[in-house]
Amino acid sequence: MTFRLFLLALTLAASGSAAAQAAYRMDSYVTLNGKTQPAFAWCDAPDRVLALTNPAKAPASPQPVTLARWLKRAPNKIQTGTYQLGPGEGAAGTIFVALNPAKQPDSDGNVRLSNVLNVNDPAYRMSAVNGFKTPYEDVRCRYVPDAAFMGVTAKRTVIIWENGGKITYATRNFDGTLEVYLTGGTVAHDDIGPEYTFNKAGYTYLIKFHPYAAFVQVKQGTKLLQTEPFLAYSISTPLTRTPTQEQP
Repeated sequence: MTFRLFLLALTLAASGSAAAQAAYRMDSYVTLNGKTQPAFAWCDAPDRVLALTNPAKAPASPQPVTLARWLKRAPNKIQTGTYQLGPGEGAAGTIFVALNPAKQPDSDGNVRLSNVLNVNDPAYRMSAVNGFKTPYEDVRCRYVPDAAFMGVTAKRTVIIWENGGKITYATRNFDGTLEVYLTGGTVAHDDIGPEYTFNKAGYTYLIKFHPYAAFVQVKQGTKLLQTEPFLAYSISTPLTRTPTQEQP
């Protein structure tokens, strides 16, 4: 079940009435051991990234998942652990989905999801992941409500906005170097997903993402300067556009 449908199910169960008509679909992914797979949720915290694989079934009862975490100062040291996800319950605008190590099922961990800021409300393109709590950390996640894309590489967070024909690109660099902010982007679509291009002062920034992989590439003229694959990312797709792939 997708994160969006899970939120909708919990919203309906809590309210007993239909949610507002969704305008967007949000799909999230995480890359582990070279394989990109659907993610239940991931967190861009100030100093680290956490990501959960999608459970086989809706987490109405505990389901096995993998929790990946890495510090932004050491992104190549990805730690993974087997966890149990679910069940979830709502309180004051937040859904708390239980998240505990398989060997510590009563550790009182959780993933905190917004029951307000999510794609079931047409005002939002992205669903908010508020925080992760495990026996080892309790972190808050940064939220970008109107982004069409948000992802993290080993070096930076990348955000793309696409509103009213205006396409914008921004980065949050982990090493404290000057962040990039570009406007005037263009988008092209093929059979596997969108491709964004930005040009500035002889440099070309290309961002490609789809359900199998995603990367940002920088060129100076025709010279390739760098390619950075995304380790975790989310795509917000208007529901009028057919998604490229259904999540399990």
